[in-house]
Amino acid sequence: MLASNALAGRNNLTPGSAAAQTYLLGELKKFGQPLVAGASGDAGFEQTFALGTNLFAVIPGSDLADQYVIVGAHYDHLGSDCGGVSAKDTICNGATDNATGVAAALAVGRSIAADPNPPRRSVIIALWDAEEDQLAGSAAYIAHPLVPLDHTVGYVNFDIQGADLLPSLRGSTVMVGAETGGANLIAAATKATKASTLVTLGLSLLFGQGRSDHANFTAAGVPSVFLTDATSACYHTVADEPSIVDYPKLEQEIATAEALTRDLMNTDATPVYDNAAPAATYDDAKSMLYTVSHAEADFGLFTPDDRAKSEKFLVDLHAIVDAGPSEFTSVSVGTLLSGSLDYVSALATGNCHGYL
Repeated sequence: MLASNALAGRNNLTPGSAAAQTYLLGELKKFGQPLVAGASGDAGFEQTFALGTNLFAVIPGSDLADQYVIVGAHYDHLGSDCGGVSAKDTICNGATDNATGVAAALAVGRSIAADPNPPRRSVIIALWDAEEDQLAGSAAYIAHPLVPLDHTVGYVNFDIQGADLLPSLRGSTVMVGAETGGANLIAAATKATKASTLVTLGLSLLFGQGRSDHANFTAAGVPSVFLTDATSACYHTVADEPSIVDYPKLEQEIATAEALTRDLMNTDATPVYDNAAPAATYDDAKSMLYTVSHAEADFGLFTPDDRAKSEKFLVDLHAIVDAGPSEFTSVSVGTLLSGSLDYVSALATGNCHGYL
């Protein structure tokens, strides 16, 4: 529904966005209660700001109802302002960016609300507007939170789900930033990946490049996990259509997110925000080695220059990992970060293909 031509790309402050809001409010009301205190009707589910409207529903908790877990995704997209727009196709449908993320957030909310045992903590499903405008929707929320930020034990963010970067990477996805919640969030996130058949690669917050709504939450001191498949050649193009979505993969990603949300809403071992976590770690190198070594089978899909850079990065990663954690130095970090940027750029270059 969100990625249909009828919604014309869901750009904020447009009729397509208004239609998306109407649809999403209907979905939220099916399982959640209004969050905005003192408001009635639709206004109880809305937070308006200069560039759009955020949408919320809350599933009330039991003995810890004044503590909160937020599960969020942005619902806006680019209208007709993306790559590949032509007379044949003028709509940036944004299927994986981020209709799938919204679908995942709603699925988690529905499942938790349907459970006869209520969560201990209240669970908020948050759908952000104007993410494509420098994360404006979540920034507006952080500036004017509807529940206290210091009562928010964790934030789970979806942005780009059900996307296959290469045929060789269909079985893997990425989880960014668990270290922001210290040992407890790392443990919860690691345990949650076992709910899925996917290989979920953990990466430090820096690898998310501050490019989604989790960045506003971590900047405000809220422990956060960012679930993503990263950017493919379909990213911000008219080819990001429902036909490229890997729906079985999306189901597995939802399973991980639900397991993590259920842990956070019930646990006694709550995350503790860690602002001293290192920017990059030896484990990041191991995660990158996994994805680059698996992608090697498809390096032929890269441009010659990107292929050469990726082959060099793979050699460097083997050297870093083989040297062991005691030899992970600032030089290793520099090699890891620069190589990762080139590799991500290679994945986002070329022609869009869902590899289904």
